[in-house]
Amino acid sequence: MDIDMKKVVLCRQKILLMIFLNFSDWLCTVTLLRYDGFFEANPLMVNLLDKPLLCFFVKCILPFILMSYIFYALPVSSKNIVKAVNIIMIVLGAIYLLINIL
Repeated sequence: MDIDMKKVVLCRQKILLMIFLNFSDWLCTVTLLRYDGFFEANPLMVNLLDKPLLCFFVKCILPFILMSYIFYALPVSSKNIVKAVNIIMIVLGAIYLLINIL
């Protein structure tokens, strides 16, 4: 169970970045939808945009809760879990960066 705390810290930084990217995705979405010519590309989220509180919960609060759990569980996790979370955060971070750029 000997985990490298440097890897845990790096993984935690990626989780914090992911939380920020989730919030910025929501903020960009609701801001841009006020202008003609912009639309929600995610078919699962289109129906939630009519319900602002539910949309905020799904796009911001729920991911925050899930990532907070991972954030605090990492130090007691195995090396394999830390490695997997790091890889997942890199992939998700790249996807969210692309989404936010678009």
